[in-house]
Amino acid sequence: MNKEQLLTQLSQVQTKEQLEARYQSYLGKKGSITTEFKTMGSLDPKAKKEKGQLLSDLKNSLEAAYADKEQSLSMTEINQLLEKELVDISLPATPAEKGHYSLLVQTRREMEEIAQSMGFIVATGSDVVTKYENFETVNIPITHPATEMHDTIYVNKQDQRGENYVLRTHTSSAQNYVIKKYGLPIKAVLPGRCYRFDEMDATHDTMFYQLEGIYIDKNVSIANFKNVITTFLSAVLKKEVEVRMRPAFFPFVEPGFEIDARYEYLDQKTGEKTMSKWLEILGAGMIHPNVLKEAGVESKEGRTGFAFGIGINRVAAMKFGIKDIRYFTNGDLRFIKSFA
Repeated sequence: MNKEQLLTQLSQVQTKEQLEARYQSYLGKKGSITTEFKTMGSLDPKAKKEKGQLLSDLKNSLEAAYADKEQSLSMTEINQLLEKELVDISLPATPAEKGHYSLLVQTRREMEEIAQSMGFIVATGSDVVTKYENFETVNIPITHPATEMHDTIYVNKQDQRGENYVLRTHTSSAQNYVIKKYGLPIKAVLPGRCYRFDEMDATHDTMFYQLEGIYIDKNVSIANFKNVITTFLSAVLKKEVEVRMRPAFFPFVEPGFEIDARYEYLDQKTGEKTMSKWLEILGAGMIHPNVLKEAGVESKEGRTGFAFGIGINRVAAMKFGIKDIRYFTNGDLRFIKSFA
Protein backbone atom coordinates (compact mmCIF):
# COMPACT_ATOMS: atom_id res chain seq x y z
CA MET A 1 0.00 0.00 0.00
CA ASN A 2 1.37 3.36 -1.06
CA LYS A 3 1.26 5.83 1.82
CA GLU A 4 1.41 8.92 -0.40
CA GLN A 5 -1.44 7.64 -2.54
CA LEU A 6 -3.65 6.95 0.51
CA LEU A 7 -2.89 10.39 1.98
CA THR A 8 -3.77 12.04 -1.34
CA GLN A 9 -7.09 10.21 -1.44
CA LEU A 10 -7.91 11.46 2.09
CA SER A 11 -7.02 15.04 1.21
CA GLN A 12 -9.34 15.06 -1.81
CA VAL A 13 -12.58 14.13 -0.05
CA GLN A 14 -15.23 16.88 0.12
CA THR A 15 -17.59 15.79 2.90
CA LYS A 16 -17.40 14.23 6.35
CA GLU A 17 -19.36 11.24 5.06
CA GLN A 18 -16.74 10.58 2.36
CA LEU A 19 -13.96 11.08 4.87
CA GLU A 20 -15.48 8.56 7.27
CA ALA A 21 -15.94 6.04 4.46
CA ARG A 22 -12.27 6.37 3.49
CA TYR A 23 -11.17 6.00 7.10
CA GLN A 24 -13.25 2.86 7.60
CA SER A 25 -11.85 1.34 4.39
CA TYR A 26 -8.31 1.78 5.79
CA LEU A 27 -8.54 1.52 9.57
CA GLY A 28 -12.03 0.20 10.34
CA LYS A 29 -12.60 -3.30 11.72
CA LYS A 30 -12.57 -4.64 8.15
CA GLY A 31 -10.18 -2.02 6.73
CA SER A 32 -7.20 -2.95 4.59
CA ILE A 33 -4.57 -1.89 7.14
CA THR A 34 -6.38 -3.67 9.98
CA THR A 35 -6.45 -6.81 7.87
CA GLU A 36 -2.71 -6.52 7.17
CA PHE A 37 -2.03 -6.32 10.93
CA LYS A 38 -3.96 -9.57 11.43
CA THR A 39 -1.80 -11.43 8.86
CA MET A 40 1.45 -10.70 10.68
CA GLY A 41 1.11 -13.72 12.94
CA SER A 42 2.33 -16.10 10.22
CA LEU A 43 5.55 -14.16 9.52
CA ASP A 44 9.00 -14.90 10.91
CA PRO A 45 10.27 -12.48 13.61
CA LYS A 46 12.41 -10.34 11.28
CA ALA A 47 9.70 -9.93 8.65
CA LYS A 48 7.11 -9.30 11.38
CA LYS A 49 9.23 -6.46 12.84
CA GLU A 50 9.79 -4.80 9.45
CA LYS A 51 6.16 -5.05 8.38
CA GLY A 52 4.96 -3.94 11.82
CA GLN A 53 7.05 -0.75 11.62
CA LEU A 54 5.74 0.04 8.12
CA LEU A 55 2.10 -0.55 9.09
CA SER A 56 2.41 1.46 12.33
CA ASP A 57 3.96 4.39 10.44
CA LEU A 58 1.19 4.21 7.83
CA LYS A 59 -1.53 4.01 10.50
CA ASN A 60 -0.16 7.00 12.46
CA SER A 61 0.15 9.10 9.29
CA LEU A 62 -3.41 8.30 8.19
CA GLU A 63 -4.87 9.04 11.65
CA ALA A 64 -3.11 12.42 11.75
CA ALA A 65 -4.26 13.26 8.22
CA TYR A 66 -7.81 12.18 9.09
CA ALA A 67 -7.90 14.46 12.16
CA ASP A 68 -6.59 17.45 10.16
CA LYS A 69 -9.10 16.89 7.36
CA GLU A 70 -11.98 16.48 9.79
CA GLN A 71 -11.09 19.81 11.46
CA SER A 72 -10.83 21.49 8.05
CA LEU A 73 -14.26 20.23 6.98
CA SER A 74 -15.78 21.35 10.32
CA MET A 75 -14.41 24.87 9.86
CA THR A 76 -15.80 24.94 6.29
CA GLU A 77 -19.25 23.98 7.62
CA ILE A 78 -19.11 26.69 10.28
CA ASN A 79 -18.10 29.36 7.75
CA GLN A 80 -20.90 28.33 5.42
CA LEU A 81 -23.44 28.60 8.26
CA LEU A 82 -22.13 32.03 9.22
CA GLU A 83 -22.56 33.23 5.64
CA LYS A 84 -26.16 31.98 5.54
CA GLU A 85 -27.16 33.13 9.05
CA LEU A 86 -25.92 36.68 9.27
CA VAL A 87 -26.21 38.35 12.68
CA ASP A 88 -27.01 42.03 12.98
CA ILE A 89 -24.44 43.13 15.55
CA SER A 90 -26.02 46.58 15.72
CA LEU A 91 -29.03 45.18 17.61
CA PRO A 92 -28.93 45.96 21.34
CA ALA A 93 -27.87 43.07 23.55
CA THR A 94 -30.09 41.65 26.28
CA PRO A 95 -29.25 43.74 29.35
CA ALA A 96 -27.47 41.86 32.12
CA GLU A 97 -29.18 42.02 35.50
CA LYS A 98 -27.12 43.51 38.29
CA GLY A 99 -26.64 41.09 41.15
CA HIS A 100 -26.98 41.90 44.82
CA TYR A 101 -26.44 40.32 48.21
CA SER A 102 -29.25 38.25 49.68
CA LEU A 103 -30.89 39.56 52.84
CA LEU A 104 -29.02 37.00 54.93
CA VAL A 105 -25.65 38.00 53.50
CA GLN A 106 -26.48 41.71 53.88
CA THR A 107 -27.44 41.17 57.50
CA ARG A 108 -24.42 38.96 58.27
CA ARG A 109 -21.94 41.42 56.73
CA GLU A 110 -23.53 44.32 58.57
CA MET A 111 -23.34 42.44 61.89
CA GLU A 112 -19.70 41.55 61.22
CA GLU A 113 -18.81 45.18 60.47
CA ILE A 114 -20.54 46.39 63.64
CA ALA A 115 -18.71 43.76 65.71
CA GLN A 116 -15.37 44.74 64.14
CA SER A 117 -16.02 48.39 65.00
CA MET A 118 -16.38 47.23 68.62
CA GLY A 119 -13.01 45.46 68.60
CA PHE A 120 -14.10 41.92 67.70
CA ILE A 121 -12.33 39.85 65.08
CA VAL A 122 -14.34 37.75 62.61
CA ALA A 123 -13.45 34.06 62.61
CA THR A 124 -15.04 30.96 61.11
CA GLY A 125 -15.39 27.30 61.91
CA SER A 126 -16.21 24.16 59.98
CA ASP A 127 -19.78 23.07 59.19
CA VAL A 128 -18.76 19.43 59.72
CA VAL A 129 -17.30 18.77 63.19
CA THR A 130 -16.64 15.94 65.61
CA LYS A 131 -18.98 15.09 68.47
CA TYR A 132 -16.17 16.22 70.78
CA GLU A 133 -16.15 19.71 69.20
CA ASN A 134 -19.91 20.03 69.00
CA PHE A 135 -20.72 18.75 72.48
CA GLU A 136 -17.91 17.97 74.89
CA THR A 137 -15.90 21.18 74.36
CA VAL A 138 -18.95 23.23 75.34
CA ASN A 139 -19.84 21.18 78.43
CA ILE A 140 -22.58 19.07 76.85
CA PRO A 141 -22.24 15.46 78.06
CA ILE A 142 -21.95 12.85 75.35
CA THR A 143 -25.07 11.22 76.87
CA HIS A 144 -27.13 14.42 76.51
CA PRO A 145 -30.40 13.97 74.54
CA ALA A 146 -29.21 16.58 72.01
CA THR A 147 -26.63 14.09 70.73
CA GLU A 148 -29.32 11.65 69.62
CA MET A 149 -30.24 11.15 65.96
CA HIS A 150 -33.56 13.00 66.29
CA ASP A 151 -31.75 16.27 67.09
CA THR A 152 -28.39 16.05 65.36
CA ILE A 153 -27.61 15.29 61.72
CA TYR A 154 -24.79 12.74 61.39
CA VAL A 155 -22.61 11.99 58.36
CA ASN A 156 -21.12 8.63 57.37
CA LYS A 157 -17.44 9.57 57.77
CA GLN A 158 -15.87 8.79 61.15
CA ASP A 159 -13.26 10.68 63.19
CA GLN A 160 -10.15 9.29 64.93
CA ARG A 161 -12.27 8.11 67.84
CA GLY A 162 -14.43 6.02 65.51
CA GLU A 163 -17.43 8.33 65.96
CA ASN A 164 -19.45 9.77 63.11
CA TYR A 165 -18.91 13.42 62.26
CA VAL A 166 -21.92 15.71 62.71
CA LEU A 167 -23.23 18.85 61.07
CA ARG A 168 -22.73 21.41 63.80
CA THR A 169 -25.86 22.28 65.74
CA HIS A 170 -24.50 25.64 66.91
CA THR A 171 -21.58 27.96 66.21
CA SER A 172 -20.46 27.41 69.81
CA SER A 173 -18.64 24.33 68.48
CA ALA A 174 -15.90 26.69 67.22
CA GLN A 175 -15.22 28.32 70.61
CA ASN A 176 -12.60 25.79 71.65
CA TYR A 177 -10.80 26.00 68.29
CA VAL A 178 -10.77 29.82 68.22
CA ILE A 179 -9.51 30.17 71.80
CA LYS A 180 -6.64 27.77 71.12
CA LYS A 181 -5.81 29.39 67.77
CA TYR A 182 -5.77 33.06 68.82
CA GLY A 183 -5.01 32.80 72.53
CA LEU A 184 -6.14 35.24 75.21
CA PRO A 185 -7.46 37.84 75.58
CA ILE A 186 -9.91 37.32 72.74
CA LYS A 187 -12.92 39.16 71.30
CA ALA A 188 -14.35 37.30 68.34
CA VAL A 189 -17.56 36.72 66.42
CA LEU A 190 -18.08 33.52 64.49
CA PRO A 191 -20.82 33.60 61.83
CA GLY A 192 -21.90 30.46 60.01
CA ARG A 193 -24.48 27.84 59.17
CA CYS A 194 -25.98 25.48 61.76
CA TYR A 195 -28.03 22.34 61.21
CA ARG A 196 -30.74 20.64 63.25
CA PHE A 197 -33.23 17.92 62.48
CA ASP A 198 -36.28 20.16 62.90
CA GLU A 199 -39.75 20.18 61.40
CA MET A 200 -39.76 23.03 58.88
CA ASP A 201 -42.28 25.80 59.45
CA ALA A 202 -42.45 29.59 59.39
CA THR A 203 -39.96 29.91 62.27
CA HIS A 204 -37.85 26.73 61.96
CA ASP A 205 -35.59 25.29 59.29
CA THR A 206 -33.11 22.42 59.12
CA MET A 207 -30.38 24.93 58.26
CA PHE A 208 -30.07 28.43 59.70
CA TYR A 209 -27.41 31.09 60.14
CA GLN A 210 -26.04 32.06 63.53
CA LEU A 211 -23.49 34.53 64.83
CA GLU A 212 -21.53 33.49 67.90
CA GLY A 213 -19.76 36.07 70.02
CA ILE A 214 -17.13 35.46 72.71
CA TYR A 215 -15.12 37.81 74.88
CA ILE A 216 -12.55 36.46 77.35
CA ASP A 217 -10.18 38.60 79.39
CA LYS A 218 -9.34 39.36 82.99
CA ASN A 219 -12.35 40.15 85.17
CA VAL A 220 -14.98 40.29 82.41
CA SER A 221 -18.36 40.69 84.12
CA ILE A 222 -22.08 40.51 83.43
CA ALA A 223 -22.12 44.31 83.38
CA ASN A 224 -19.57 44.23 80.54
CA PHE A 225 -21.80 41.82 78.66
CA LYS A 226 -24.95 43.91 79.06
CA ASN A 227 -23.16 47.01 77.82
CA VAL A 228 -21.70 45.18 74.80
CA ILE A 229 -24.95 43.47 73.79
CA THR A 230 -27.02 46.64 74.18
CA THR A 231 -24.60 48.58 71.99
CA PHE A 232 -24.44 45.77 69.43
CA LEU A 233 -28.20 45.26 69.14
CA SER A 234 -28.87 49.00 68.91
CA ALA A 235 -26.43 49.24 66.01
CA VAL A 236 -27.82 46.14 64.26
CA LEU A 237 -31.48 47.18 64.56
CA LYS A 238 -30.67 50.88 64.02
CA LYS A 239 -32.78 51.77 67.05
CA GLU A 240 -32.08 52.64 70.66
CA VAL A 241 -32.64 49.23 72.22
CA GLU A 242 -33.59 48.39 75.79
CA VAL A 243 -32.37 44.99 76.93
CA ARG A 244 -33.94 42.60 79.44
CA MET A 245 -32.02 39.60 80.80
CA ARG A 246 -33.94 36.54 82.02
CA PRO A 247 -32.27 33.55 83.74
CA ALA A 248 -31.99 30.51 81.46
CA PHE A 249 -30.05 27.26 81.30
CA PHE A 250 -27.47 26.53 78.62
CA PRO A 251 -24.81 23.88 79.38
CA PHE A 252 -21.94 26.04 78.13
CA VAL A 253 -22.62 29.13 80.29
CA GLU A 254 -23.05 29.80 83.99
CA PRO A 255 -25.13 31.82 84.66
CA GLY A 256 -27.14 31.82 81.43
CA PHE A 257 -29.60 34.40 80.09
CA GLU A 258 -32.35 34.78 77.55
CA ILE A 259 -32.01 38.26 76.10
CA ASP A 260 -35.16 40.21 75.21
CA ALA A 261 -35.12 43.55 73.49
CA ARG A 262 -37.59 46.32 72.84
CA TYR A 263 -37.41 49.75 71.29
CA GLU A 264 -39.43 52.90 70.80
CA TYR A 265 -41.35 53.34 67.56
CA LEU A 266 -43.96 55.64 66.08
CA ASP A 267 -47.48 54.17 66.13
CA GLN A 268 -48.94 54.83 62.69
CA LYS A 269 -52.52 54.78 64.01
CA THR A 270 -52.15 57.16 66.94
CA GLY A 271 -49.12 59.10 65.74
CA GLU A 272 -47.57 58.70 69.19
CA LYS A 273 -44.27 57.15 70.18
CA THR A 274 -44.66 53.85 72.00
CA MET A 275 -42.54 50.92 73.10
CA SER A 276 -42.59 47.69 71.13
CA LYS A 277 -43.30 44.34 72.75
CA TRP A 278 -40.41 42.46 74.28
CA LEU A 279 -38.79 40.26 71.62
CA GLU A 280 -36.72 37.23 72.57
CA ILE A 281 -33.63 37.73 70.41
CA LEU A 282 -30.70 35.64 71.66
CA GLY A 283 -29.23 33.34 74.29
CA ALA A 284 -26.09 34.20 76.22
CA GLY A 285 -24.22 33.89 79.49
CA MET A 286 -20.87 33.82 81.25
CA ILE A 287 -18.71 31.07 79.78
CA HIS A 288 -18.77 27.94 81.95
CA PRO A 289 -15.50 27.13 83.77
CA ASN A 290 -15.53 23.66 82.18
CA VAL A 291 -15.51 25.22 78.70
CA LEU A 292 -12.54 27.41 79.63
CA LYS A 293 -10.72 24.46 81.17
CA GLU A 294 -11.25 22.31 78.05
CA ALA A 295 -9.69 25.13 76.01
CA GLY A 296 -6.68 25.25 78.32
CA VAL A 297 -7.69 28.36 80.28
CA GLU A 298 -7.07 27.95 84.01
CA SER A 299 -9.40 29.74 86.44
CA LYS A 300 -6.45 30.80 88.58
CA GLU A 301 -5.40 33.15 85.80
CA GLY A 302 -8.44 35.29 86.60
CA ARG A 303 -9.80 34.90 83.09
CA THR A 304 -13.56 35.12 82.64
CA GLY A 305 -15.73 35.76 79.66
CA PHE A 306 -19.14 35.76 78.08
CA ALA A 307 -20.62 34.20 74.97
CA PHE A 308 -23.78 34.85 73.00
CA GLY A 309 -25.46 33.31 69.99
CA ILE A 310 -27.86 35.26 67.78
CA GLY A 311 -29.84 33.94 64.82
CA ILE A 312 -29.03 35.91 61.68
CA ASN A 313 -32.26 34.69 60.05
CA ARG A 314 -34.24 36.04 62.99
CA VAL A 315 -32.52 39.43 62.88
CA ALA A 316 -33.09 39.73 59.12
CA ALA A 317 -36.75 38.79 59.57
CA MET A 318 -37.15 41.48 62.24
CA LYS A 319 -35.39 44.15 60.18
CA PHE A 320 -37.36 43.51 56.99
CA GLY A 321 -40.71 42.43 58.44
CA ILE A 322 -40.60 38.87 57.05
CA LYS A 323 -43.04 36.42 58.62
CA ASP A 324 -41.70 33.14 57.17
CA ILE A 325 -37.94 32.39 57.33
CA ARG A 326 -38.26 29.78 54.57
CA TYR A 327 -38.36 32.64 52.06
CA PHE A 328 -34.64 33.15 52.71
CA THR A 329 -33.62 29.81 51.26
CA ASN A 330 -36.41 28.59 48.96
CA GLY A 331 -34.94 30.25 45.84
CA ASP A 332 -38.08 32.24 44.95
CA LEU A 333 -36.80 34.95 42.58
CA ARG A 334 -39.82 37.14 43.24
CA PHE A 335 -38.82 37.39 46.90
CA ILE A 336 -35.12 37.84 46.11
CA LYS A 337 -35.70 40.61 43.54
CA SER A 338 -38.10 42.50 45.79
CA PHE A 339 -35.14 43.41 48.03
CA ALA A 340 -32.68 44.30 45.24
